[in-house]
Amino acid sequence: MHILSDEIRRRQYAVRERMSRAGVDALITGASAQMDFRGVLRYICNYYLPVFEEYLVVPLSGPMTFFAHDSSGADYMAEFGVADDVRIIPGYEYNSDPGRCVGEFVKSLAPKSLGIAGYAGISANFYLSLRRHLGGLEPRDFTKELNAVRMVKSPAEIALTEAAIALNEDAFRQYLQLVRPGNRELDAVDRISEAALKKGAEDLYWMASSGKIPRLGYLSEARRRKHVWQAGDYHYIVLEHSAEGGHFGETTHLISLGAPNPEYERVFAVVCKSQRAAAAQIKPGALVGKLADAAEEVLTDAGYAAPYKGESSIVTRPPAIGHSQGLDVWEFPRIVHGDETVIQPGMRFNLHPAVTLLDGAKITSCDCWISTETGGRRLSSLPYEIIVV
Repeated sequence: MHILSDEIRRRQYAVRERMSRAGVDALITGASAQMDFRGVLRYICNYYLPVFEEYLVVPLSGPMTFFAHDSSGADYMAEFGVADDVRIIPGYEYNSDPGRCVGEFVKSLAPKSLGIAGYAGISANFYLSLRRHLGGLEPRDFTKELNAVRMVKSPAEIALTEAAIALNEDAFRQYLQLVRPGNRELDAVDRISEAALKKGAEDLYWMASSGKIPRLGYLSEARRRKHVWQAGDYHYIVLEHSAEGGHFGETTHLISLGAPNPEYERVFAVVCKSQRAAAAQIKPGALVGKLADAAEEVLTDAGYAAPYKGESSIVTRPPAIGHSQGLDVWEFPRIVHGDETVIQPGMRFNLHPAVTLLDGAKITSCDCWISTETGGRRLSSLPYEIIVV
């Protein structure tokens, strides 16, 4: 799905409006290629960050200026991005003093106040270098304000996130056809990766784990195991591929090769009930923390979460019920108890409460929702039950 320049300019206006409200005259942001922190450059200027750190300076008024680490990045921004000016950090400075070029430029703007957003996505090397060249100007953290802008998705962004979820679920359904005794887990991953790329996936993220007890596992572990499926196996798959436009979707589900353990079925049903309880709290004006409370109440009542004090098979509870998602694979808000973020129409929620049992089994799945003017609308379409093949 093509991203129109008008959509990017809308986002830029929203960022500058937030800067004005916060009294920030200039903003520095940037990222390195981390799937959970690089989306800021895609959001503001439609720049797909390949690997190395690059930066953007957003004045309250005047040209937005992008700082590329080499000519390839500068050429890409000039052709596909939406920035007013593009500069290249000199090669002899990029590693030794990467903030000099940005700092000297910011000083030339003579801002009375300066914000920085995205500390988790920029290196200490850049930050310390930048501070040496700001002439004593003290930057303030603007990350929370920028996150608040990105939390609320526009109609164009909602269309992109729907396309991303559809791509992941389509890949999942194709993958299911290959989950059979005698087939190798990695062969299925490789075949469906190729199919997803042909359907427009930009970045591929897999988790895959198989065995007699259901556990989540990284793909690197799957490559070490080289597992061949057998009757009686459980298989977890997590797909978080990004689709055209850079938006991520999430599909997490448990597959059983044969009839599943009745206890696992019971716990899976409780997890899904807790997802629906959280989703029922998605409404304008409600607090994000109430979603976590509703989910945890279901788990607690079933004996699978604190403060339950009696005999129980629970050994841990999840640190978060879920999170948002968009141009980063994890975005704010995090769905945790006490989060006071006020829900607005257009906010994305990935709900994945989890229960870990004494035998080591982890029972979870992911259910994706978007908030509307009247409540929550489900984006996922997978069943609320373990899939049996």
